[in-house]
Amino acid sequence: MFIRDFLYTIKIMVRGRVSIFWTLVFPLLLATFMYMAFGNIYEQDEMFRNIKVAVVTEDESINGLNYMLDALSDGDDALLSVTRMSESDAEMSLADEEVEGIIYTDYVRLTVAESSVNASILETVLSEYKQYEHALKDIYKEGTEPKGGMASDGIGLQQYMSGTSGVDDMSDLVEKLSEQRSYYTEKASTEGSQNVYNNYFYAIFAMSCLFASLSSIEMMSNLQANVSATGKRKNVSPQRKMTFVLAEFAALLLIHFVVEVISFIYMSCIGVDFGDRVWEILLTLFVGCFIGLAIGVIVGAISKLAEGTKIGIVIGISMVMSILSDLCINGIKYEIQQHVPIINKLNPAALISDSFYALNVYSDHQVFTENIVIMTIEAVVLIAVGILMVRRNRYASV
Repeated sequence: MFIRDFLYTIKIMVRGRVSIFWTLVFPLLLATFMYMAFGNIYEQDEMFRNIKVAVVTEDESINGLNYMLDALSDGDDALLSVTRMSESDAEMSLADEEVEGIIYTDYVRLTVAESSVNASILETVLSEYKQYEHALKDIYKEGTEPKGGMASDGIGLQQYMSGTSGVDDMSDLVEKLSEQRSYYTEKASTEGSQNVYNNYFYAIFAMSCLFASLSSIEMMSNLQANVSATGKRKNVSPQRKMTFVLAEFAALLLIHFVVEVISFIYMSCIGVDFGDRVWEILLTLFVGCFIGLAIGVIVGAISKLAEGTKIGIVIGISMVMSILSDLCINGIKYEIQQHVPIINKLNPAALISDSFYALNVYSDHQVFTENIVIMTIEAVVLIAVGILMVRRNRYASV
């Protein structure tokens, strides 16, 4: 009987367009539109990129700073993107925000439109250059001081700093500046993706898992004689209610888990980075569907409510929980964590999205394991209470 009810429920679910839409089609459409809207914002705006700077040089014979700027703009991981132009063109580019600063090599001077991290980096670069330039001048003076009353025929300071001579010294200067640059180059603190916009996609999974409650609402309605005709037939059947519940619940859990796996594959294919802990992600989706169905069980067990009312309740609960897990505005979950952390610990949507985040960022499984345990306990408690509520129902006639 268990197998028959199990397969029968799967057939009904596959043919149910409403459940398939809310748990598969709607999340996929939402994920697609979200990715089209800001899928690459992190790479464009948040990650470090070389700094675009205009360079103005009037006297080409003094090119020590030019030599350094060329070195800092060379290579795939270059700190600077240098464009040489006239002073008027440079000022126009700065006003149009095409460059982030103007460097005047003749006077070793910097002009920026506003204070920013990149402006501070450019200021630090010039400050370091001035320090080493001063040191080279001192070295030059010591090396060209007259001995025995006779002047040295050493090279001129301008030639020394220009790069036409003393190239080794200028190379040493650039090397030292490059060492200072290590403070500003991109360095990952974790092997996972730190894209904050992924929180939206994590929240979509949370919402989709909670929408599984729509299916368990129908399952519980089919167990109550005062709610549906199917419930009447099942209550007069000699088969135990627990067999109906277990068979149908297992079928619903399987169907919704498969739906979430399809969503996961799709989002991964369009470019969302979930990391490489696939098995843990699958466990998160499975437990997420489990607790989603459990919410439907507890609401569906309220026999005095109409089925339409129950559906409205679970949709409202699912949406509120998903919004609190950053579905609409990134940062809500963080603010809740700062002020009322217990809400995040009890909110299944927050636990699901936080599990994805933990798997992608943290090297250990502590946060992930804690979230899975909490969701499992919540689901078991909700299902147990829901079943007790249904079993206590008594009917004068069926």
